[in-house]
Amino acid sequence: MNAKPKTIEEHLDYLFSMVRLKLFFLARWQRNHPEEDFSFILRERVDIFRKTDLNPEALTPVGNYFELPKWKELENRLHEIYQMVEGDEKLFEEWGFDLIRPHVENRCERDFLDRSAISAYQCGFLKHNPAVFSNLPDTLGFHIFNDRCPNSFFEDREHIQTCFTKLLDAAENQFHAEKISTHTWLNSVPKWLALFPAEWQDHLSEANKDVRWHYGFWGQFINARGTFNAKAGAYVRATGELPYYPKFSWCSIRAMREHLRSL
Repeated sequence: MNAKPKTIEEHLDYLFSMVRLKLFFLARWQRNHPEEDFSFILRERVDIFRKTDLNPEALTPVGNYFELPKWKELENRLHEIYQMVEGDEKLFEEWGFDLIRPHVENRCERDFLDRSAISAYQCGFLKHNPAVFSNLPDTLGFHIFNDRCPNSFFEDREHIQTCFTKLLDAAENQFHAEKISTHTWLNSVPKWLALFPAEWQDHLSEANKDVRWHYGFWGQFINARGTFNAKAGAYVRATGELPYYPKFSWCSIRAMREHLRSL
């Protein structure tokens, strides 16, 4: 059954929920890591700037705007609030959200209409990026995006086979690679791992708990419809941990082609 696309009202709720969760997480992380700079956590461990009207570009800006006076002012005020509430995550979330909310509201429509992310994916729900793991010989890195929203790409095995075949063809023909690889929270999820040959399982790294701002960590809080994954958010609030942490893995193109035929 096809799901209904999200509305702009639901998108605003998603933005609000994500920003709230990340404010909570920021305060929890700062409390547990007092030696770490507040600005570093805000800029590098959570993704709030991109969801505000202070971001002049698309969802993934090319420029670095953290030194903009308006952002610096917002950043300094958030730090003051954190010090005022003495590390109380819930209070910091409430007061911090009151400060940021107008900037998120002003961004909502532009964010809702932004299709730049999916347009960059050359292979359906997969995007090859040779720069990601450029230190690994003969290996093509890739990213994942749900191109079947408001449904899930997991529901269409033929689409999965087609997209991976395109990725493997590009890996061999354009980049002369022999392996594919990625670093994602999905590498902790059984239904994702089932898409790969045994080699992928054999090469899985340990979970990376050095939380960063990008979707390799935070993509798990977006459901198939592109709205907020409330269950995952509740897990963070209850435990202080993410439900899944990213792992790195790779496999040979040969093994992946053979496995795809069995899906």
